Amino acid sequence: MTTNHIFLVICIVILLPIFSFSQSTNDDKSFQSTSYTIKDPIANLRMSGYFRFLGYVRNFQNMYPLDIANYYSGPYPQPTTISIGTGYREPMLMLSISGTAKKNFTFGTDLMMNSPFNGDFDNNLISLYLGSNLYSTFNSKNGRYSLHAGGIKWYRQSKLTAWAEEGYLRYSLFERAPYDPLTKEVSDRYVEYYNKGSISQDLRFGNIAFQGLTFSGSGIQGFNGSEISFQSILGKTQNNIGEIISYGKDDYSIGAKVNNKFENNTNLALNYFTSVTATDSIKNNYRQFSIYSTEFDFKIKKIRFSGEIGVGSYESELIERKFGEVILFNLDLPKDYNYNNNIYYKFQYSRISPEAVNVNSSFQNTTVLELVNSTVIEEGSDATILNSFGGPVNNLGYLANNREGISINTEFNLGNLIISAGIGFYSEIERINSSFSYSHNTTGLMLSRISYFSSGYGPYAQFNSYYRGVFENVNISDSIYLNDTTMISSGLLDTNGLPLFDKYYCSSDLHLKYKTRLFKKNLYLFSLINYNTAQDFFSVFPVLSSNAFIRSFNHQFDICYEISDKLTFVLKHATERVKCNKFTDIDNKDPYPTDQNWGVTDEYVPSMKPRDQYGNIFGAGVDIKLNTGTYLFLRHSYFHFYDKNFSATNIKGTESTIELKINF
Repeated sequence: MTTNHIFLVICIVILLPIFSFSQSTNDDKSFQSTSYTIKDPIANLRMSGYFRFLGYVRNFQNMYPLDIANYYSGPYPQPTTISIGTGYREPMLMLSISGTAKKNFTFGTDLMMNSPFNGDFDNNLISLYLGSNLYSTFNSKNGRYSLHAGGIKWYRQSKLTAWAEEGYLRYSLFERAPYDPLTKEVSDRYVEYYNKGSISQDLRFGNIAFQGLTFSGSGIQGFNGSEISFQSILGKTQNNIGEIISYGKDDYSIGAKVNNKFENNTNLALNYFTSVTATDSIKNNYRQFSIYSTEFDFKIKKIRFSGEIGVGSYESELIERKFGEVILFNLDLPKDYNYNNNIYYKFQYSRISPEAVNVNSSFQNTTVLELVNSTVIEEGSDATILNSFGGPVNNLGYLANNREGISINTEFNLGNLIISAGIGFYSEIERINSSFSYSHNTTGLMLSRISYFSSGYGPYAQFNSYYRGVFENVNISDSIYLNDTTMISSGLLDTNGLPLFDKYYCSSDLHLKYKTRLFKKNLYLFSLINYNTAQDFFSVFPVLSSNAFIRSFNHQFDICYEISDKLTFVLKHATERVKCNKFTDIDNKDPYPTDQNWGVTDEYVPSMKPRDQYGNIFGAGVDIKLNTGTYLFLRHSYFHFYDKNFSATNIKGTESTIELKINF
């Protein structure tokens, strides 16, 4: 019997008594389809939700040919597009229905209603969004126990097991996400971000989607006055495919956490998470990854120590199972420990071995290629891109396996100016591949809406889109050009194309938040700078010279002005700059060798130079409170993204959006 089977049996043994105890009564009606009486059925039913209308007009002045039959009919991109909806599976109308079925039992379901407003009524949609959910709770003197079964539950366990990484919550407020909630007052969104450095989000933010059984307990008396709690899951995450071979084959995840909280607020927890997928119809071939870890969180003289230590593994019919270490250690130094009680510091050390793999955790997988494209969606012909592969050049706070590093973050005030900054440096543990990748932090949202959930689009097939973002892959060349005709070896790759160099990364953030008064009204200024590099030598600070393979700079500046209690004016300016050196991909071929459309001629002359990208966004908008729980958001943006050397990449246009959101 494998470890997974033993764990499954234990779960069943634990769950069966709870099911039996919660549902049984003195006069059992096991074969009765309905109760004899229903007391106050209307009073037991609750409904809530929201309506969100999003319309946009997008106009391209410059574009490139794009042929994706699954998305569009006729030539695309059209110079002007008028449409409804985000392009993602986000409901226009969400109706949540919940109620009490019986004592200790509640149920809930979410109805999603969409209409594309394109004149085709067959495209109107009414369906389940998160499925039907059944909840049961039981309180006793030994603790409180909860059971959830059915539809989607937003779940998190620990950073290394099940967690959707949110980084250090440094972002621009101009663009609104579908999951952004409404605030009590129109300006609360900006006030909260200035005061706390984050805004309230719904349950999806920082959690993974899970479907199946969830069993948890809390308030259980432990030793020496401690309190024990636990949580466990059995089912599917968004990365369990289900129909990779055929319906009904093994493809599931199991997770469990037991936490012991002591009287001095010290926490110690044990975690387990595994995912198993059959890759053939008779289940001889499979792939499985697992994480076993211990979490800790305690204070010594106000200094907080927290983190997670464990081992991880990956195996398949082609790869033998091996274990590797996973270490995440945080040290928080409070403001009490500096000379003026004003500066906060956070130090983080991380080491995640190449053998530790988990696509449901807060760290990226960079070692197992078969897990990159593994989630199939309804829209589009390609698989969802889970994350970039190879060596991702990440923002500060985002981790990857096969990597070790240190980061330092700080925050302090200078009057009304709040300064938050951080720096990190990392190195890869083993030489596995010679590729890098980077995300477009500033222009990624705009670029992702050109082609949703697609890989290899753009004039050079360079873009890969995921949810509200885009990344590019960068390859290291085995030879470089001295001039237009002479090439020499780069000395970076062996004869098999494997790297002869080590990868190093540097990340840095500078976030400024300032509050002042203008005409007796509050004015907020937010400035966010990210600068990240990748190179083949160690450096504590991001590299400024062309010795770095990739240099990625982003600056986003927002202005938020409270005109009145019901009206806020917002402005945005954003700049993106990505520059690669001579050892990376160069423009050495015609992207349109046979296509004479779209103004492209056969006179394209390759530059023989690496990436040199620019991005600019200028935007303005207003937030209007129409009534309690009813808001109107208007945005208009100008964008331009181009590559100086890969000249066919030249995307320029404007976009106007109108969002009406009503909570009820």
